[in-house]
Amino acid sequence: MSETEPTLCRNAYVTNGYQAPNRCEMCDDSLPDEVSRNKHMQETGHRSCPLCDKYVPVGNYYNHAFDKHPHERWNEHQVAWTDKKDREQAQSWAVIGVKT
Repeated sequence: MSETEPTLCRNAYVTNGYQAPNRCEMCDDSLPDEVSRNKHMQETGHRSCPLCDKYVPVGNYYNHAFDKHPHERWNEHQVAWTDKKDREQAQSWAVIGVKT
């Protein structure tokens, strides 16, 4: 991280009902606000729910799908596998405290 980039703040703002950090959990890009996070998610797909395109924290896709998409068709095993892969691919700071 360069000297001009802000330090990590895990609870920088709330988006889609979740506390979001000011950095991307997948590529470590600076995302100082919800607008920049939404733009980044549209461009990269990082941390974006495939059912609603909204922000989902690392390791929380299963809970998100269960809570927000109870009437959608989704496969529990696929969603759990996606959570596992997300934890493996995320920045190390993003998986601290995330259940494995």
